[in-house]
Amino acid sequence: MQNTKSYVDSLFSGYEETKDLADFKEELTGYLNDKIADLVKKGLEEDGAFKKAASELGGVSALADEISLKKKQEVIGEAFMDVKHFMKPPRIIAYIVCGLFLSFGAISSAMAFLGNDAVPELAGKNQGFTGLFGVLLGFVPLAIAGFTWLGLTQELPALYPMPKKRAVWYSIGTFVLSFSVILVPLTYFSAGGEERAISAIATLIPFALPAAGLLAFLVLTEKDRLKPWARRRQEAELFIDPVTSARFGLFVGAIWMSAIALGILSGFIIGFKFSWIAFLFAIPAQLCLQGVMMKNRKQERQPL
Repeated sequence: MQNTKSYVDSLFSGYEETKDLADFKEELTGYLNDKIADLVKKGLEEDGAFKKAASELGGVSALADEISLKKKQEVIGEAFMDVKHFMKPPRIIAYIVCGLFLSFGAISSAMAFLGNDAVPELAGKNQGFTGLFGVLLGFVPLAIAGFTWLGLTQELPALYPMPKKRAVWYSIGTFVLSFSVILVPLTYFSAGGEERAISAIATLIPFALPAAGLLAFLVLTEKDRLKPWARRRQEAELFIDPVTSARFGLFVGAIWMSAIALGILSGFIIGFKFSWIAFLFAIPAQLCLQGVMMKNRKQERQPL
């Protein structure tokens, strides 16, 4: 296989060797090596991978007189790093089906809520809310699980797709967690007696806690799916290692789960028209967490 550095040097053999050009050639060589490695992983031999990568690179040297080095770098970044990933028709259809399923559930739940409130015998007996959350329970968790699986198994410009079996476990976790969140108000409005608030919150134990544990385990054991070029680009970013990223994701998840639980609890105690206030605390909490982790990250990077 031809040496990639020699090949890139040949593309710019007629140009004056400046520092900017040398830096650009070095970066272009790295992109070319990453592309070849990516094609080899997909089953091509090295020679075939080199020819395909070189052909996709195209006549980049012909652009040298027309565009600046910075602009050329942007063009190469868009055309050479697999920025465009078109989904196949079955996956597009699956996204549409999940969206229609979710929309149908939202419309049906609204009809159930308004229909029950329109009946004088049922009005004021929480039947509207029972119908609302009862219908949502049959549609929203399935739609969220479907979107989760489709999103995680989709290859992105910077990420390889997640293995399908692992994505299934993520989908199960999101399904159970969303099921639990909807089940709490459903239990509250459908149950009777003074203990209905306790009964509603108690439903979190068999559903929300196992789901949260499963998702935490999956996040903490997540493997790095970044593509080589994206990994290099993130060297200057805040969270460059998977462990730090996973820790940040867990903390953010804990903040928002606490906000949801607090919102539901406050809704039972002081009324649901005030429960949204709990979510206002989650936003500054997340920003404070990010600020603290950024400060710690900068201190770790400072030379001793």
